[in-house]
Amino acid sequence: MYMVRHVRCLLLKSFRVKDLSVLKRSLNSSETATALRPFYFAVHPDLFGRHPKERSVNEHSLKILHEYVAELKTQQSYSTKPIDVIFYIRDPNNKKSFKDIKISLQSPDIRKTVSTILQACGLPLDYINTVPVQQKSSFQQRTKQGVKWYTFYDGDLGSRSEAKYKAPAERTLRKWLEENYDRVKRYQEASLETQIEIDSLCEKIVRRVGVESVRWENIWGNRHYIACLRTFNQLSEGQPERMRNTLQDRTLVFGNETGVNLHGEIVLGSEDVVTEWINLLKSVHAYDPMIERLPLMEKELSGLLNNMQIMRRQKREFVMAQNYEVLLNKMLNSLRRCQQLVVRGLGDQDLSHLNLVVECESGPLALSNCGQFLIPASIPGTIMLQFIVENIDRAATFIIDAKLHTFYMDQVLNQCNDVLNVSCIQRDDAITPQQMTTCCQRLLDNRHIINNLLQGSRLKVSTYYTVMKDGEITIPWNWI
Repeated sequence: MYMVRHVRCLLLKSFRVKDLSVLKRSLNSSETATALRPFYFAVHPDLFGRHPKERSVNEHSLKILHEYVAELKTQQSYSTKPIDVIFYIRDPNNKKSFKDIKISLQSPDIRKTVSTILQACGLPLDYINTVPVQQKSSFQQRTKQGVKWYTFYDGDLGSRSEAKYKAPAERTLRKWLEENYDRVKRYQEASLETQIEIDSLCEKIVRRVGVESVRWENIWGNRHYIACLRTFNQLSEGQPERMRNTLQDRTLVFGNETGVNLHGEIVLGSEDVVTEWINLLKSVHAYDPMIERLPLMEKELSGLLNNMQIMRRQKREFVMAQNYEVLLNKMLNSLRRCQQLVVRGLGDQDLSHLNLVVECESGPLALSNCGQFLIPASIPGTIMLQFIVENIDRAATFIIDAKLHTFYMDQVLNQCNDVLNVSCIQRDDAITPQQMTTCCQRLLDNRHIINNLLQGSRLKVSTYYTVMKDGEITIPWNWI
């Protein structure tokens, strides 16, 4: 017995001394982004617009730092070499001057690396100290809660009794995947032949008429897409040369309405008759001068707002070029009438780090999560200017936040594609990069219990559960 106790003590002592690092939990992507947030607000190049030297140094150092952190996050610490990076930060005693900070990165541990970065810049470690070194699994946490006791009244005896009841089972991701596994596989197999026909028809159209690409941007499913492709394929067979002259090197989109969108893409409405398609295709070249004018109008609008960048949101395929030109004209005329107010309100500030989107004809003024000013064209210039002036600092904060979280989102997405048994993973427009990072990190942490249920699936992160007819799985970002 003494020998057994002695061996146990030796093993425990050995474990505590030599393997303490096993207990250390590395920061995940979401935690790393949150911990480094103060650092980004101190050194981000966007905050050094009028200081090209400091901006250039910080931009180059951030790139190196990103690569270093990326290697640590992908668990390639064996290949990371010690590096020194220099950043400029504002002198706390004199806001108009800068001081250079040299940061030596040589630890293979992401937690220690983040601490080194923050300490070098004199930034607090409050958040990183709150992140536990060891984390219990969600299963352990649920088990620790145990069984809940419920009080009820006995109907026959009229006396109060206590009985042991299990709480209602929560709708977990694993349980939902198990319930829908057969349906997902059935939909995937059924859509396989459909996808093969879609790919074949798209290849024929690309070869015959010389379009750069063919895309489906519609709320309807693949069966409607196939119907559109078949109709267009038959149409192009009758006059291939004329079609080629019209569509050479352009993008063909099947959407909700027919026209040329603000990106210059040819959009054919899935519910429109072929005659409307033909009428558009006959007049495509008439839209070319308009498409060329749009960047010039955006440049003029940018100049009126101290070089603020005029952005076109990616998911704007259904905004047609002629409608967008009208919106730009309205906003230009509104700002031209109050340029003296613009000069007084914005002064000589360089706003090239901020973004503005001409959103629609009418609606509320808004600032998106990624820092874009969403401005309706009919808003008076004075009100637009007041909103911009009041939200300049807030917009800059949102932009830096979005860039930081997008970087870590891309990292964790790459890990998901490598580790999870999914064919692809994407996010809904309503999901922020931070939410996507949190969701994907938890998918990675729980891969051992869900990977077998995701085999070959296409996964989309949104705010709800559903299975699409083509077998795509949609899950909420905050699943349990």
